[in-house]
Amino acid sequence: MFDEAAPHSETKSKKTEAWRDAMRAGLTLLSGGRPEEAVAQIERAAGECPEHIPTALNLAAALHCSRAHDRALAAFEAVLRRDTGAPEAHHGRGLALHALGRREEALEAFRSATRLAPGLARSWASIADITPDEGERQHAIGETARARECACHKDGAKTRDLQKCVSAMLAAKRHEDATGFVEANRDYLDAPTYHDLMARCAYRRGAFEAAFHASLDALHSLDVQSIPPCPKPNPFDPDCAVEVVAELCGILEGQGVQGFLAAGTLLGMWREGHPLGHDRDADVGVIRGPDIAGIIRRHPDLMLAHDARPGDRYFALTYRQVAIDIFVHDVRNDHLVCGVSDIPGDIQWRFSPFALRRIEISGREWMIPHDAERYLTESYGRGWRTPDKGFASAINSPALSGVNVYTRAYYAATRAKRVLLQGDRTKARALLRQSPVAIDQAVVEN
Repeated sequence: MFDEAAPHSETKSKKTEAWRDAMRAGLTLLSGGRPEEAVAQIERAAGECPEHIPTALNLAAALHCSRAHDRALAAFEAVLRRDTGAPEAHHGRGLALHALGRREEALEAFRSATRLAPGLARSWASIADITPDEGERQHAIGETARARECACHKDGAKTRDLQKCVSAMLAAKRHEDATGFVEANRDYLDAPTYHDLMARCAYRRGAFEAAFHASLDALHSLDVQSIPPCPKPNPFDPDCAVEVVAELCGILEGQGVQGFLAAGTLLGMWREGHPLGHDRDADVGVIRGPDIAGIIRRHPDLMLAHDARPGDRYFALTYRQVAIDIFVHDVRNDHLVCGVSDIPGDIQWRFSPFALRRIEISGREWMIPHDAERYLTESYGRGWRTPDKGFASAINSPALSGVNVYTRAYYAATRAKRVLLQGDRTKARALLRQSPVAIDQAVVEN
């Protein structure tokens, strides 16, 4: 959203009051996730003040958010005809072009925005998201971090901006800088957020014991009043997940990569005929081969974290509002292994080697490990046929191999905090019980 400043100095005029009322209503709807309704209100505001560029930009943004990408593109281009030096309009034009599948034009629009405003972090991040050139991506990742850091120093420290800056520094592999930045801004952060950020920094640099202790501090600094009295609804939709995983596997197969059901998604499909209802994401496996990051980035509807690199072991993305984890499996010493990163001691699973086979489950054909029950036993133990909503494979899977105990404990504490904030004390207790390092459960019991 853009500047809401009144278009006229006569702020009490009826025209300006009508503009202000419509604009505020539109921006409230937009920030509340109701972009279609926001469009009507902001169009009313634009009718009151047709020459006001911030209003025109907000209208274009609302059109983009409502997926009216052709209209959004036309609206951003109309602004640029009036002001060719408006970096936000170039950025918005890039977003609309990318949504329409016009990647190269989108890239050039983002580049134009950064030439006009070198400190526009959003445009650097968008370049990093979609450029096919790895050198340009790395440069853009670095510029994103620099721009966000400068903005925090210039505009003052706001929690959300600080969090974005830390994420950008970690993406740029500036792990020590990120740690120092969090320490320097401790006074602007509440205790759980401070400890969370310190835990993330430590984890990303492979300091797993420090990450665990910081995550424990974050857990124990929670205000019990912030914990909902009962669990919030799980937004994960198993039926939608089936559709999305099928689409993703089709996209991968079209590029010569065979995707297969893995981990919890295979468990649910094999045991129950659908993904686990208590899950939070879908799991897809692939065998190491073509550049998965490149394949995903070339698809107009798929978006990776901009720091995902060719050769990574793990890719997280969201497609049609379903979170998907893609695990790349490598042959290593007569086993298949997959994991989160190449840092020694990070999460890694090891399996007996398996081929893939095609099977029909619930009216669809899927690729799965040839001996699915052996794979599930290795992943979840002999009791995999009995549902266990508290089981966490990153903490307690028999297939974990070479994982630092503090890494597992870090996952237990971090995930327990997350589910506590969703009101699920039962799941939090189960996660903490699985930790290989004892964790005081007082915050769960209060």
